[in-house]
Amino acid sequence: MSLDAHVVVDRGSLTVGVRVAVAAGRTLAVLGPNGAGKSTLLRVLAGLTRPAAGRIVLAGQVLDDPAAGTRVPPHRRPVGMVFQDHLLFPHLSTLDNVAFGPRSRGMPKAAARDEAQQWIARMGLTAQSGVKP
Repeated sequence: MSLDAHVVVDRGSLTVGVRVAVAAGRTLAVLGPNGAGKSTLLRVLAGLTRPAAGRIVLAGQVLDDPAAGTRVPPHRRPVGMVFQDHLLFPHLSTLDNVAFGPRSRGMPKAAARDEAQQWIARMGLTAQSGVKP
């Protein structure tokens, strides 16, 4: 998926302004010191923080454009985010924590668990699939 984003977020006396363009099939690394706006950028792309201005287009779909009144809510975006602090469901196994995302999008339980198991295997964590956090 290609990404073309101009993100502007006001944080009190600080304004975070970033332009990002990534071609389909490419990887982008976001680096910088504490407080530079890395997490803010990612939260905006995921739809968890609203931009004050700018425009975000992912795979040809406009996700945010405040000037036009366009906003796709987080659960309707093809974007996932893993936070620095590991907020897992303590009552669920690794398998069911990973399957939570597909399940929350309406995937049947068996299919979600199959998909989750494939991701767990790709990460080399099959032995931990039944372990709770």
